[in-house]
Amino acid sequence: MLFRRMAIIGTVVLAAAPAPPADRWSDEFPVASLNESIWCACQINMSKAPIELLEDPDQPGNSFARITADINSLGGNECEDKAPQYECGKPIGASALARGQTMQAEPDMPEDLGPSFLDRKKVAPLAPSDATGDPYCDSAIAQRARAAHQEGACIQRQELRLQPIYVRRADRPQLYRLRFRMPAHIQDVTNSVRWVTAQWKQEPVSPAYKKTFDDNWSPSPVVAQRFDDGVLHVTVQDEDCRCRVASAPLPDGSIWPAKPGIASDCISTKPGDPPNTVCTPDLRVEYGSDPTLPSARGKWVDMQYQIQMSRSQPAAVEVYADGRFIVRVTEKIGYEPAPGKISKTKFKIGHYRDYLPSVDTIDIDRVEVEAAD
Repeated sequence: MLFRRMAIIGTVVLAAAPAPPADRWSDEFPVASLNESIWCACQINMSKAPIELLEDPDQPGNSFARITADINSLGGNECEDKAPQYECGKPIGASALARGQTMQAEPDMPEDLGPSFLDRKKVAPLAPSDATGDPYCDSAIAQRARAAHQEGACIQRQELRLQPIYVRRADRPQLYRLRFRMPAHIQDVTNSVRWVTAQWKQEPVSPAYKKTFDDNWSPSPVVAQRFDDGVLHVTVQDEDCRCRVASAPLPDGSIWPAKPGIASDCISTKPGDPPNTVCTPDLRVEYGSDPTLPSARGKWVDMQYQIQMSRSQPAAVEVYADGRFIVRVTEKIGYEPAPGKISKTKFKIGHYRDYLPSVDTIDIDRVEVEAAD
């Protein structure tokens, strides 16, 4: 495990302050235990579907983390970010905080899964579905999701997130290197069931969005690594306009067309817009000579993201896969920040998807984070 440098965002007031986190660090998930000084597992069901730390039988001496999505994660998992219980920040917080002092953190906002880019086939749903179009969310599943007393929706969430002291301001570039693999067999490759495997959120965002729409509005992940229909692909958000900017081969084996210039494969996530409403973003894309993402189905994939969000300053998202340059996205990335506050980038990795009755895993071999400024 490598710890060197890393900047801090957010205010942590401590009676005896811990050493500041490094500008560059990595976690290779040794089998001893999850490093809770880095990771918060509050959005994982650690009692019924805990993270497993396993030896790699194909690579002696190597280990990885396995996160499982199954019926136990139905309904999602919420984090308690209010006093007196801080589920994130607990490793450095409770015993070190002086009387009357608090660890300041933005309250967690649920993110919108939004539309899928993969075409939904004309198939009959297995049961009457909810408003999202998930064919597996019948009335019994919806009732069970509500009974979990978590997020209350027909979703499954099993995500690791960084502890607050590792969260950086969104307008500063940051590198994320991820080595992971997904299951070789996927139960449903036809219904475009929405499935996020890594996401970068912006918090806080301007309250004007909720005033313009309603209290049910929630921001989508600004950058998301997705796996709908078992297809690895990446989306970037310009406010309520979501654009697919990179993709692995589609289920029929065809190659998604990577077109440079103004991002053109874009769908509105604005409340009230009809499904599949096309939008025109303020995003420009440029591609490498071989911009097709690899498949992550049953294979280890190395992804690298450099992310800098802003609407008024330089902003860019760069994506590499297995050492190949895939795409660079520039112009207006993300949402307007809340007045007087500095937006931060919140990173999560794991499963966040519509309900599927299958048991699926993501194996994470390594995560590296590095300040790029």
